[in-house]
Amino acid sequence: MVINMGKCKFENTLNRLRKSSSDSIDNTEIFDEFKKYMHVTRSAEDDLKELLRNVNSSGKKSLVLLCGSAGDGKSHLLSYLKNYDEENLLENYTIYNDATESSSPLKTAIDTLNDLLEDFRDTNINRYGNNIILAINLGVLSNFIESEYGVNYSLLRNYVADRNILSNKLNIKTFDFDSHFHHVSFSDYHMYSLNENGIHAGYIEEIFDKIFNNSIDNPFYYSYLNSCGTCPLSIKCPIKANYELYSIRNIRKYVAELLIKSTIEDKLILTTREILNFIYDSLISKEFNYSELYKLIVNDMEYLKNYINQITPNLLFDSTDVSVLMNTLKKYDPLLVRSEHSDEEAISFYVSSNVSDYIKNSFDALPYGKVVCDDETLSRINLDKSTKSSIYNTIVRIDDLDINEIGNDVFDEFIKYLYYFNSGQKNKLGGLYSLVENALVQWCGSIDDGLLCLDDNNDDYAIYEKIIFIASVSHIDEPEFKDELFRFRPSIIVAFEDKSKEGEKIFLDIDFSLFSLLYKLNKGYIQTADDRNNHADFISFINRILQSGKLNESITIMTNEGNRVEIMQNMFGYKFKVVK
Repeated sequence: MVINMGKCKFENTLNRLRKSSSDSIDNTEIFDEFKKYMHVTRSAEDDLKELLRNVNSSGKKSLVLLCGSAGDGKSHLLSYLKNYDEENLLENYTIYNDATESSSPLKTAIDTLNDLLEDFRDTNINRYGNNIILAINLGVLSNFIESEYGVNYSLLRNYVADRNILSNKLNIKTFDFDSHFHHVSFSDYHMYSLNENGIHAGYIEEIFDKIFNNSIDNPFYYSYLNSCGTCPLSIKCPIKANYELYSIRNIRKYVAELLIKSTIEDKLILTTREILNFIYDSLISKEFNYSELYKLIVNDMEYLKNYINQITPNLLFDSTDVSVLMNTLKKYDPLLVRSEHSDEEAISFYVSSNVSDYIKNSFDALPYGKVVCDDETLSRINLDKSTKSSIYNTIVRIDDLDINEIGNDVFDEFIKYLYYFNSGQKNKLGGLYSLVENALVQWCGSIDDGLLCLDDNNDDYAIYEKIIFIASVSHIDEPEFKDELFRFRPSIIVAFEDKSKEGEKIFLDIDFSLFSLLYKLNKGYIQTADDRNNHADFISFINRILQSGKLNESITIMTNEGNRVEIMQNMFGYKFKVVK
């Protein structure tokens, strides 16, 4: 029997997940069964449908903007609604699916937009015209309203500003039946939701489910059954084993939450297209070669080394220059977490002459156990230091997958306050405000009675002033009584009253990076030059807080000898007081 060693059939199917695949491109006219199967409903879809119902009932000529970033699913959603929406909500709309294209070689995308939106110019707004729904990236929208054509679209420009479409603020206004303009912005939505207990990566988990659920309707699972069942590499194939690993729901949940962590901590923009491409990258190594791997079957140890390098627990954290997302995940490698316990475990493993039981405990229940836990293979691993080291690294990563916890104290605290802020639970933000106050005191340095250091650059003395923190929560929206939030700001804004300027507030926008710094400062951390360079907004906030103090009324000077001088101003001039 002649076996074709050219290509892995299952790999061909999984290629449909890649960004380079033709399946990643959407248009409104073609929406095949595969795209229909892969569709996952998001809250943005529900909100768009509700908006379209309102527009259609208003009877008013309308321009509906579907805004967001490249690859976030705008075109896919329009294609889905165009072809499979039972309500036919888009029936009376001109659909413009890509605002980055031009209609002519002699025109730019902005020129084409101007032609398309002619019915919505200020001079034409009250004339009869067609409804339009436009998928548009935020950058293109900004360029258009700021272009030379923008003067003809002042009503549209005012709408964009009024609804905070180009800012990082949420639009909380309800549907306006009198307006010709409406929008849904994907940037208001996230790949995760917030609730009382933390994050929920529901959307990403549903994407994983589409690919890995054991259903004959799943084209990937169907290919897995038919292609892998007859493949001579089947038992020892890393791709097959990786697919089987992802069939374990807890593994999918761990990886989905790890992706969310990268968006929160590293501000990565995660799109549906990126997620699908990531799944491919975590299933198939860039080193995978079907023919070459088949040739190695006769050399057990060489095959094992290649196999271990190409399994998902290692692809997640060892992949370099595959994608920005994969590069970012390297910082979350469990091997980077050091503790006394982990050091003891490593030493115990490396000094042991027989680690077979140790390996079985981690690998036996996983798809990789068929390859790694064979008695003869275990004997060879015990004698090969290099392979033994690779196996240990893999065990640490597998054990972390099994624990299924991606959070830590800082991350969990941030998420808790993020939920309280976005749900309007002002009374639960006291701990966060205390964290900010204490961090500021630690940053500046202080002595008793709320005296913060203004200047310690002189070798002989330092200058202090009295600061009174008056927290304000008036900027926070009223409570939104929802157990789960799908639209929210990804950062927290705190405010303090500026006593030097009546009625003004001093705001601080806290993302995860700044929250981590505040958290460390509360633990006694001393800031570095890098902290000053990376957190200019916090320094600006500190300066404004210091300017709001009682500098015009009194200052305190502390000498290096420990002498303390208070200088106070009254209606007759200055009063000096030496405090020993």
